[in-house]
This record gives sequence, structure tokens and C-alpha cells, in this order.
Amino acid sequence: MVPGLFSFCVTINHREKTTMRKLVTVRTVDFVRPIPGADAIECAVVEGWSVVIKKGEFAVGDRCVFFEIDAFLPLDDPRFAFLEKAAITWNEQRGVRLRTMKLRGQISQGLILPLSQFPEIDALALADPDLRHRDWAELLGIGKWEPVIPACLSGEVEGPFPSFISKTDQERIQNLPEVLAANDGLAFEVTVKLDGSSMTVFHNAGAVGVCGRNWQLRETPGNSLWRVAREDRLLEVLATLGRNLALQGEIIGEGIQGNPEKLRGQQFHVFDVFDIDRGAYCGMDERNAVIDALRVLGATVRSVPLLEVAALDRFDGSMAGVLAYAEGPSLNPGTSREGVVFKRLDGGLSFKAISNTYLLKHADR
Repeated sequence: MVPGLFSFCVTINHREKTTMRKLVTVRTVDFVRPIPGADAIECAVVEGWSVVIKKGEFAVGDRCVFFEIDAFLPLDDPRFAFLEKAAITWNEQRGVRLRTMKLRGQISQGLILPLSQFPEIDALALADPDLRHRDWAELLGIGKWEPVIPACLSGEVEGPFPSFISKTDQERIQNLPEVLAANDGLAFEVTVKLDGSSMTVFHNAGAVGVCGRNWQLRETPGNSLWRVAREDRLLEVLATLGRNLALQGEIIGEGIQGNPEKLRGQQFHVFDVFDIDRGAYCGMDERNAVIDALRVLGATVRSVPLLEVAALDRFDGSMAGVLAYAEGPSLNPGTSREGVVFKRLDGGLSFKAISNTYLLKHADR
């Protein structure tokens, strides 16, 4: 360990559990508003989401089943047959992937259907005291659509993603309306969400490893994650710190998501440092100290671009304000960003806001 480097560290609580994405939930219609110039459709607001519906189909206060974007709905379930025109085949199954759309000028994200159409949910819901937070996707045979992983990133599997490291999926702000009020006045760092693929590099009890989003990967000549980790000297330098840590970030560049940043080659940009022994994410100051130490010891460590540190009221304390801020340039000023990530300075809470412009443009991601 570098002497004195981490003398200021304090114990930080586990990051609040905002990372388990729930694709199918029971919710309540909060608001219904007309769409200018539209006679047959209107917009229902469900927490932070806006969903186009048939006029008169739902009223304020109605309970509904909400299907989030990227849910893959199987067409062998007749309740989804009306979506047949949008059918695709994914993982050898015929179905429909829900994605962001614009109808008559209105952004629509997801699908809501009456709870009465799903008696298998309704029967269980009556006895469920935590109804809103239950995910019904498995019960309905609904999976999360994922794009095909390029061969240079998939590689050979060493094993499942390590259980001693948290995965990097951030919850969307639309699912966390309560966060805006509960954290008003608290400072968050806001970083650019880069359009690449998830990557983790770790040292734990003398062992090192490299992971993609869901798997730990074996080192092979054609795997870009391992090659970049070796080129940047991340593995050997991590092992000299005297701590069990995981660097988590995004690998971007040629062959990945169309290379929107127009890079030559590939780069790993860190957005989190996970303390394996504490089972917690480092706050901003501690994370920056780890990154500085790695650089001093000879590693090449790039961070995701920091936009600012600000309280949530900087964004009007509103869903619309946060989503508006998601729009803007990326690492390459000529490229529109995928979105932004908000992290409370103590590392205990994070969430993302994805650009609607990005979602409309990149339906294949």
C-alpha cells in the first residue's frame, strides 16, 4: 500500500439498491394528458415514464402492469398479439422488444396494460405488502433484450461474474422519483455515460481477473478487455496497492457500438472503484485517490468525463430537468452523449438518465 494514501478513508454504507432493473411491475397511473392534434391517443404518466395509450383506456388512479423499455414480450402469450407488427426473433424466440418511440410528437417509453388482464399477478398482488417493488418478468416469461456482443468482447468464459463485486447496471431516474425529493440539497457528481460495453478489472486475495457485463473472462489473444487491461498495466499495478479492489467502467472504441467517439483502437474509462473487503463503492474522493495512486505506480487510468458536482436542485429538482441535462455532447464534442450518471459524493446512491435523443436514434442498442 502507498504510505498514508488512504488514511482519510471511512466506512461507507452499501450503495442503495438502485441497480436491480425490474422489467415488469404493478404501478398506478398518476396522470393522463391529451396529445395536441391527436384524437385517438393520449399520454399516461406512470411515475417518471410517459406512455402513449388509447384515449379513455386508463384513468388517474388505475392500477396497471408496466412493461419497461427493453422488455422482450413473447408472442406465444396472446395478450401481446396486438404487437405482432413489431415482431422480431431474439434468442430463438419470436416476440417484441419494447423501445423508446415518438408518436404524434410525444415520447412513449414502455407499455401499460390493465391489471385485470393478468390474473396470475392479481391473485398474488392481494397478499403482497411490497407490491410496487416486485418484478413479475419471470412469472410472465419476459426477458431483457440485449444486443449481440461483438466477438472481441465476448471471449471465453472463465466463470460467472464474481459474487464479491456489485454489477454496474444503474437504475433509471424514471423509476426513482422519490430520489429527487429525498436528496434535494445533497451534492452529486455528474459524469458522461459513454456508449460502450461494461468492463471490470479486479484484484482480490492475490488473484486478478477481467470481466464483461455478466461473465468473468479467460485471457485469450483476441479478447479486447484483457488486451486493454494488460496495455494499461491495470492488473499488475492493482496487485501492488495492498487492497482488494475492482475498477469498473466502460470500454469504448473501434468495433464497439459503432465507435461513436471516433477513437483509434480501444480505451477503458473508469467510473467506479469497488472496495471488495467493505462490499461498498468508494466515494468520489477515495475513488480519485485510488486512481491517482495507480497512475503514480505506472498504470494508465482514464476516468469518464466529469461534467460538474452539484445538488439536484441545480436541475430544478424535477424529472424533466434531469432528463433535459442528459442531452449534450460526449467525450468527443461532435458526438451526442448516451446520457449522464449521477453519484452521491459518499458513493451510497447512484442513478442514470439516458438521452431520449439517443434512444430514438439507436433502436438497436
